[in-house]
Amino acid sequence: MPSTRSQSQSAIQFPKKKNARTHTKEASRERTKSENGSSVALPLSPLPKELPLSPRKRLGDDNLCNVPQTLSCSPPKQSRKENGLPSTPKGRRLLFDENQSATTPVSPLKRVQDPYLLSPLRRGQETPSSSRNHGPQERKSVGARLFKQEGSCYQKAKHALNTAIPERLLARDSETATIKAFLTSHVSGGKPGSLYISGAPGTGKTACLNKLLQESKDDLKQCKTVYINCMSLRSSQAVFPAIAEEISGGKSSIAAKDIVRSLEKMVTSKGPIILLVLDEMDQLDSRGQDVLYTVFEWPWLPNSRVVLIGIANALDLTDRILPRLQARPQCKPQLLNFSPYTKDQIATILQERLNQVSGDQVLDNAAIQFCARKISAVSGDARKALDICRRAVEIVEADVRGQTVLKPLTESLSPSKEVPSNPVPKKVSLPHISRVLSDVYGDKMASSGGSSESFPLQQKLLVCALLLLTRQSKIKEVTLGKLHEAYSKVCRKQQVPGVGQSECLSLCQLLETRGILGLKKAKEARLTKVSLKIEERDIEHAFKDKVLIGNVLNSGI
Repeated sequence: MPSTRSQSQSAIQFPKKKNARTHTKEASRERTKSENGSSVALPLSPLPKELPLSPRKRLGDDNLCNVPQTLSCSPPKQSRKENGLPSTPKGRRLLFDENQSATTPVSPLKRVQDPYLLSPLRRGQETPSSSRNHGPQERKSVGARLFKQEGSCYQKAKHALNTAIPERLLARDSETATIKAFLTSHVSGGKPGSLYISGAPGTGKTACLNKLLQESKDDLKQCKTVYINCMSLRSSQAVFPAIAEEISGGKSSIAAKDIVRSLEKMVTSKGPIILLVLDEMDQLDSRGQDVLYTVFEWPWLPNSRVVLIGIANALDLTDRILPRLQARPQCKPQLLNFSPYTKDQIATILQERLNQVSGDQVLDNAAIQFCARKISAVSGDARKALDICRRAVEIVEADVRGQTVLKPLTESLSPSKEVPSNPVPKKVSLPHISRVLSDVYGDKMASSGGSSESFPLQQKLLVCALLLLTRQSKIKEVTLGKLHEAYSKVCRKQQVPGVGQSECLSLCQLLETRGILGLKKAKEARLTKVSLKIEERDIEHAFKDKVLIGNVLNSGI
């Protein structure tokens, strides 16, 4: 076949980059061997034989077309297994260990192999002269830290917002002083007596008494302290065996019909003073109130050594439930009322708890003021305020823990330094508090919090709903479930947001402490019986809002 190639055609001269890389590699190995005498010398590969460009002009073994044979090439193009060097990750490296060093020494051989360490020029533009300028030195790796948001500040805030007895009780100085004076006069002085502590739930009644008992352990060593929570009793009559077991120090074998007479002998016999504390005393309600009358008469028996302290929610328990005590003035106990916390007091309590946590504050001031205003308008319960703030912190903590941030390491950051992080990645704000209020109470809280009136709007609507129920059914006592249904209908007609059933019970308890309502508790909250304790004309005088009461009563349910 005649040749189609022109005889006078000149060959194209291609740049031989392989030869330049090979010479660069040999020069680098010689320089490394001279600098590091202890390093092991690697065998030098011979220069490849120059072959003609066209495969047709190659003869015999020189023709390597379509032959599966490994061609000699520069080390960066050889496989890592053939070089016997460890693999080098390209791009960024994830540093999961904070103590891991961000700088790693690189050997000259690896510097030639790593394409990212050659020259600022591109890999196809490197020259032997530029490769010689790289000496054995440490390099900083291109890395990034997988940063998990810290939540230690939220853990400390939740611990500070628990409902345990604090080191210092705020806004209860006068009440604490009264209880301390009573203990000093009767317990230390060996004088029998009785004290009745009343107040709405969460106002610090039990907390104040328990704190004083803990602080006065040395002074109370000479007396026998008996503490019973009446909520744990199966019935009102079960209080007598429980008291007998505590006084005798073992299980009592006295018959039920003789237990009261035996207790009277115990408390009138010779011995140390008996400090009897009955928490949730209104649970001892029984037919004829025999249990409560018996307990309140113990301190005034001849040669009695009982000092009684009763705690309950009702303000007028001794006057309304126990009228016979009025006939015997010596049996009437000393009264002490714990009023609900105000907005400023709740805000001070929350701020005092959060100040125990070092660093930036987790809750902002607007969230604290909002929570204090809402709780004080409905119940004044400090425990509920603490619970709401703690749940809001848990919501923010869950959001922060779900965020993972990839933070690159700067070149100036040394391995010994820690990555600077914001101690509070996200603060608890007003929307978080509002969300918790909506979740806990089921409905939106009253927007009229902070009113200067003596009775908040929600309490007025609740009493009006109870008035409507008693008018229709002509029954003095209604269950809390029926009352909440009627209350919800009244709120819808008046276009006012209502509260849930659990918060409705708190409203009833607050009204009970002020002598407006009467409660008979049951195992289930919805079965609690609610009744009015004052006349309708007295309600209008107490509320000082005849227009609202008239509109609600005329509208009906």
